[in-house]
Amino acid sequence: MHWQQALLLGATGGLIVETIAMWANLTAWQRDRHHTRAHSRKRALPPLTKYVDPPADALVALTRLLMGAGAGYLMHDQVTGTMAAIAVGAAAPALLRQLGTARTIQHLLRAGESPPVLGPSDNVATAPKDLKDLTAPDRVKHPQTEGAAE
Repeated sequence: MHWQQALLLGATGGLIVETIAMWANLTAWQRDRHHTRAHSRKRALPPLTKYVDPPADALVALTRLLMGAGAGYLMHDQVTGTMAAIAVGAAAPALLRQLGTARTIQHLLRAGESPPVLGPSDNVATAPKDLKDLTAPDRVKHPQTEGAAE
């Protein structure tokens, strides 16, 4: 994919994610307004500025757009489709963090230092013991067998 196209589509992905975040804030504002109206006629309705901070939100949106564009540019050789380029832009913060981590480890290896050793708690596949106990087959409740056991 041409780098210009990947850059624009990546920026679009970043903008889509920020739009969804803004929508979540507006939905919370709407929900609280409805709640206030339903339970108290005398209380003042929550102001929009409690949920939206235009300067901060605009800066975050711009940053998200730039990170999406940057990720699209960096990945333009690997991306072949429109949706993939948009997904790269939407996932830009995680992708760029992962690239930064990989470069740090490469730098350590070149400098002769050993990379950090991950412990058992850093492994996603290992869950804490108490979580394993909660999901053990004998502890999971099945709707079909619950009524029959009583």
